[in-house]
Amino acid sequence: MPMLIVFDIDGTLLHSVAPHQIAFLDALRAVGLTRPDTNWNGYRHHTDSWIYREVFRGHRGRAPEPEEFAEFDRKLAELFAARIGGEPLAVLDGALDFVRRLFDEPEVAVVFATGGLSAVTEMKLRSVGLEAPAGSVATASDHTYREHVVREAVHRAIASREPGGAGFDRVIAFGDGLWDVRAALALGFEFVGVGESGRAFGPWFPSTHLIHRYEQVDLGRDYTLTPPPEAVPPAPEADGDFTAGPGACVCWS
Repeated sequence: MPMLIVFDIDGTLLHSVAPHQIAFLDALRAVGLTRPDTNWNGYRHHTDSWIYREVFRGHRGRAPEPEEFAEFDRKLAELFAARIGGEPLAVLDGALDFVRRLFDEPEVAVVFATGGLSAVTEMKLRSVGLEAPAGSVATASDHTYREHVVREAVHRAIASREPGGAGFDRVIAFGDGLWDVRAALALGFEFVGVGESGRAFGPWFPSTHLIHRYEQVDLGRDYTLTPPPEAVPPAPEADGDFTAGPGACVCWS
């Protein structure tokens, strides 16, 4: 039974949220965007590209040009590298062993979908020695909507399958925040919450779907979610072609 596993990265596999947020703020200041709203959960979409664009628009009254976006991407990676100082990031208990075991499973495909930009994401994975297969990582450099980033990762996984890009019988997403739940539900995926408490996922979130060590995962179980109808907002729209990259998708408009 072909299965696809979709991993968020920050807070789900790596203890990288704090250094990322500090570097993100430093990068905003470095490009002249000072005193941003740091209530990250208050932004409509929880991705670096969306938040950067909203902060930029608030300061400059317009959307950033592609070269300005690229400059911020480079600056974020540079400051994140300085923040971690060449040291490997801390890893959640059992996370890398679990992912590497999945790489060896013939009936399981693995992709990564993160709200971080591409350069800093590559640095994070490299820091812990996790070699993601080519084309398996979708980032906020592809789309500004979190749901679209996840959808991009799944599209790439389907396109890489033989024969003819057949789909998967099951898709299970792993994440540590409400934005991850929203994306999984919007796209009809099962979901495993990673953390010490289910509060981050809403009061309806079942304890049976929560892990804080990867040895607790049983892929033979059903991780389908059935929240109350009003618990998760509907997914944002996507254009028909759904092409990745700045300006290519409706999420960049």
